[in-house]
Amino acid sequence: MREKAFVSLLVITLLLAGCAGPTSTAQVGETPGSFGSSPSAGRPTTYPEPVIVVPVVTFTYPEPGTPGIISPAIPTSGYEPQPGDSKLTRGEVFLEVKNSSVVIRESFPVQVSAILSGNLPNPCYQLRVVVTPANSQNEIKLVAYSVVDPSLMCTMVIKQFSANIPLGSYAGGHFTVYANGQLLGEFDA
Repeated sequence: MREKAFVSLLVITLLLAGCAGPTSTAQVGETPGSFGSSPSAGRPTTYPEPVIVVPVVTFTYPEPGTPGIISPAIPTSGYEPQPGDSKLTRGEVFLEVKNSSVVIRESFPVQVSAILSGNLPNPCYQLRVVVTPANSQNEIKLVAYSVVDPSLMCTMVIKQFSANIPLGSYAGGHFTVYANGQLLGEFDA
């Protein structure tokens, strides 16, 4: 019963967040999607919030021995997009894929997490990670980015981070995990 309430609340929250609409404060000379590659690269640019499409899942218990995803809900990590993020400026995250990994807990069903390591532009930036559940090719995709309050004055020094991102529970199959388009790892459940 709690899972249904949680999934319903999550769907409603994401729908409301999607209705907020995109905002843009691109500087002169910048093109959409340039991510600061223009002469104003030192200044953060606001990008539209990511549109997260969450399919409505009616979960039924599988027959014994049926492989696949056990829990359609991805556990929270604390790095999900927040309601006030639309007032913040979106920035980059510098992932260190070689220092990041996929962690598999020996349990049944198998519980999987991604450990993301990297750097934020400075200590005022906050990490955000969106996890897309496994698709039909058993690919799990993570999008990591940062947000910052543009009115804050901050020391211009990078800030290291290490974040544990739960990916859910799996009972069978071969899965591939990507973070910002880069292969993070693979696992068999």
